[in-house]
Amino acid sequence: MKANAFRIIFFTIVIVLIILAVYIVYRDKKTEKIVTNAKKTDIKVDKEINIGICNFDKINPVLTQNKDVQYIDKLIFNSLVNVSKDFKIESDLAQEISKINDKTYIIKIKENVVWHDGTSFTTEDIAFTIEGLKSKNTLYKQNVEKIIKTEIIDKNTIKIFLEEPVSFFEYMLNFPILANHAYNKQTLEPTTNIPIGTGDYKVVKINENEIQLEKSNTNLNEKIDIINIKLCKDIKEVYSKFSKQELDLILTQNIYYEDYIGTIGFNTEVSKGREFDYLAINNEKKLLQNKEIRKAIYYAIDKKEIIYNVYNNKYIATDFPLDYGCYLYQNGENQDDYNLNNAKGILTEAGWTYRNNSWIKQNSKLEFNLIVNNENQKRVMVAESIKKQLEKIGIKINIVKVNNNGFKNYLKNKNYDIILTGNIIPIYPDLTSYFGEGNLSNYNNQEINEILKEINSIESEELLKQKYNRIYEIYKEEIPFISLYNNSNFLLHKKALKGDLSNNWYNIFYNIENWYKIKEN
Repeated sequence: MKANAFRIIFFTIVIVLIILAVYIVYRDKKTEKIVTNAKKTDIKVDKEINIGICNFDKINPVLTQNKDVQYIDKLIFNSLVNVSKDFKIESDLAQEISKINDKTYIIKIKENVVWHDGTSFTTEDIAFTIEGLKSKNTLYKQNVEKIIKTEIIDKNTIKIFLEEPVSFFEYMLNFPILANHAYNKQTLEPTTNIPIGTGDYKVVKINENEIQLEKSNTNLNEKIDIINIKLCKDIKEVYSKFSKQELDLILTQNIYYEDYIGTIGFNTEVSKGREFDYLAINNEKKLLQNKEIRKAIYYAIDKKEIIYNVYNNKYIATDFPLDYGCYLYQNGENQDDYNLNNAKGILTEAGWTYRNNSWIKQNSKLEFNLIVNNENQKRVMVAESIKKQLEKIGIKINIVKVNNNGFKNYLKNKNYDIILTGNIIPIYPDLTSYFGEGNLSNYNNQEINEILKEINSIESEELLKQKYNRIYEIYKEEIPFISLYNNSNFLLHKKALKGDLSNNWYNIFYNIENWYKIKEN
């Protein structure tokens, strides 16, 4: 028995050792295979990218009318302040901005900043730029029009005097600074063939087909050394070059871009654009004075359906005028408040009776005129969609289509029930056009009026958020107007271009320092 037991133990040990040996050999081979594969997939980085634009005019940050060039200029030129991805003020060339009083500011600039030609940046350049912008009809003239004079204290300090207090004045300091010694004082054009700035990239070549930028300092963190900007005659050529893989990145607002380049082979970063459309509801009209009726209209409108049918599902529903990425909008993702049951319930509780597809109360019916500009076909389609949606629940809408001049008269005189209109969003968090004096909804709220007066004197970010959030709460309770949607910016890029390419309508190059391009075989 003992012999048999020892024999069993012996063979068991042998079998275990054999299994262990086989496992070790297998593991080593697998490890070797993984290492071999890793060698095959070593990433090779290309430090050069190609960007395509059309309708190029000039590589001048204050005179160009081309939006794509304005984005590129942010790589070449700096401003006193920058605007962050969530629309906060950030220091750029300014080290410190001190508000002495409502009409006087002192700015200290960063030291040791140099232009691309090696000349030192000083406050002389700031004074030169401000005077130049005031004298010409430039993109940034509005930023400086209330500045009555500048006083250079020293090469690093300048004082700015305003004609009157300017709301959100620090945001106004986002204009690009031009070099006093390298730009013509009358024309603001560069005095040399190659314009200079203080940015992370400098212009090294310009011809009729291409502009080439190069990293201005080898010590910078940017992984991309060279940016080639291909100048195309029209957007179709841009799409064609992108489809042929000749371009790494393009920007478009065309909601039908997929008709030209398809849907595969590239990645898309979508951000909200500056165009904000909304329904202004005349709060002085007899029935529309009732917030219950305004809220019922609000709940009965399906924004997503409108966007799908009218804007190729490419616009983005918007909850509030600040719902474009602004840090002062604290409500996360858009709330989809479309709810027919809520709409009907609100009207029922307010004493309205639903009969023969109409809401009736005493001798009144819910019937309103909706004004729309017939020269804007997309908005006409939106108005027709809103009419169908509201009439589903018994609110009758008469669409009044008027030409552009007629539309302006309606806006001026405010003799409408509801009007479909829109704004171009400013870089600063201004709500006065929606809630302030003379707003298109004829809406007046004393608490909001007081908050709007306080905002410019509040320095605490937390308190500022509380104030704006309170305005939002009142808006959701009162619904003086109805936010609809924003247009979209589409940043299209080859899959080989990696990194954080998220952006907003102000700047598409926020994170270029971590972009990199995988070299293709």
